[in-house]
Amino acid sequence: MQSQQMIQALAQITSDFRRGDMDAAYQGYRDLFSNPAFAQGSAQDRRHALRQFVHTQGAPSELTRTMRVAHDTAVGPLQALVAESDDPGDRELLKALKQRLG
Repeated sequence: MQSQQMIQALAQITSDFRRGDMDAAYQGYRDLFSNPAFAQGSAQDRRHALRQFVHTQGAPSELTRTMRVAHDTAVGPLQALVAESDDPGDRELLKALKQRLG
């Protein structure tokens, strides 16, 4: 995925959050992480998107169905990033994501 495409997707997700449309925002994350082109993006771009997702501010404490699907979809790309880079920060993100899933 081209950097510009990822920036546009994240901008739309941020806009959805600001409008209060949580379902659209989490569907946007699901679509982003399930897009095969996402795995082709740079590690830095993928890391940025996954970090933004894991550290989303203002999300409800209880996962809705849409939120759970987005979280489940993020696990694979984050595991791949951990395997690829073995970065301690990526491992912490994965740990935080799995804790959120319960």
